Amino acid sequence: MNPKENKTHRPLLWITICFGGGILLGARVPVPIFIAYGSAAVCLILSFLSFHKTRVFLGFLFIFFVLLGIIHFRTHKILPRQHISQTAKFYYGAPVLLEGVVVSDVELRRRGNARKTTFRLDVRRLKGKKGWRTGQGEVLVNLFRAQDIQYGDYLAVEGKLHKPFNFSSENKFSYRDYLERKGIKYILSVKKQGRVEAMGKNHGNPVHRYVIRFKHRLSAILAAHFTGAEKGIMEGFLIGDRYNIPQHINELFQMAGVVHILAISGFNVGIVAYATFLFLKMFPLGRRGHYILTILILIAYAVLTGAQPPVVRATIMAAIFLAGFILEREPESINTLACAALLILFVNPVNLFDVGFQLSFVSVLAIIVFYPKCASVFFRLHDKAANANKVVRAGLFVLKYTGQSFILSFCAYAGVAVMIAYYFEFVTPVAILANLAVIPLASLIVILGIGLLLTG
Repeated sequence: MNPKENKTHRPLLWITICFGGGILLGARVPVPIFIAYGSAAVCLILSFLSFHKTRVFLGFLFIFFVLLGIIHFRTHKILPRQHISQTAKFYYGAPVLLEGVVVSDVELRRRGNARKTTFRLDVRRLKGKKGWRTGQGEVLVNLFRAQDIQYGDYLAVEGKLHKPFNFSSENKFSYRDYLERKGIKYILSVKKQGRVEAMGKNHGNPVHRYVIRFKHRLSAILAAHFTGAEKGIMEGFLIGDRYNIPQHINELFQMAGVVHILAISGFNVGIVAYATFLFLKMFPLGRRGHYILTILILIAYAVLTGAQPPVVRATIMAAIFLAGFILEREPESINTLACAALLILFVNPVNLFDVGFQLSFVSVLAIIVFYPKCASVFFRLHDKAANANKVVRAGLFVLKYTGQSFILSFCAYAGVAVMIAYYFEFVTPVAILANLAVIPLASLIVILGIGLLLTG
């Protein structure tokens, strides 16, 4: 990262702050939707009328984006009458028969001798005491046995609807809110002997179906070379599946402050982008061809890993950064970060309240803002090393790498330390030192893992 990064205007930063502030207001303040619409229209008109008065124009424009955030959040919450979350109260706690399409990858979870099959079902219709009625929306199905179910299967499933449990009132993490951010407000629990009947195949999106099949193929390659915890860790590293990582491994990584390594994130996207670009340089495609293919491969990788928010954020940032080189324009880091946040919030405004989303963006912002200033002393070592002998050059290189890595880790940790203490109620300063060893090793593991998947 260049410490002398150009200070340019950052319109997307202010737009994202205003839009995010509007989402927050929409969630906390019961502003009537028609008032928000009317006020937004007035602000937009006044901003055009005051176009030649810069401060007045910007003031009205920023208020417009705040109101736009309120409108977007409120309209996102509006659900049709036949949506499962509107009708589930009539079947709450009572047996209900749902028909729908499996719209997610199917997870088979094991806890000792217990087996649980979990998937998302897009409801098409439901049957209770009063007969069949049209349904809409998704539920999370927990089937307490192992069963061969595939993405796109049209199923009839009988069980009991209930809201997700919040297992601890003291924990700030809410499982109910976590599922609601994914558009799921109810869980259908199906007993071991409960009815699950396949009524059709291949009803899902064909592209999504092939992506999941390809993901299963990659998982099979990992299963052929790793067992137990190692397989679970590699799946978390490479394809974003964390449910096979043992709980004690998660806890150890969490105590060391490096649990982010187990989750697929911007770190993985950066490694994939770097490895992909180096590989493509072997082919005479031209600079723009290399950049374009790298962007396409990163998008495919994001889709393969389930388009999780950290991966989407990193993919958008990488795509904008590489697009700047294609257009021969230098991208501005904070503007790029703001653009990624704006796009993610536009797709789903409730991502603003996701802890992972917040930690991801704050840590990257802290690196962008503080790292160039803190690491400036180490950039001078490169000039000193140019005229030195080999031994001194090697020593300066080690000092430069160690110092820059420490400062990078420190900036990222310092940016999110307060948030980690608030959400998780513990502080892990050892994470600064742990990341110095873990990040290089994890980078090597990711690169070797990608090589294993390609050759497998």
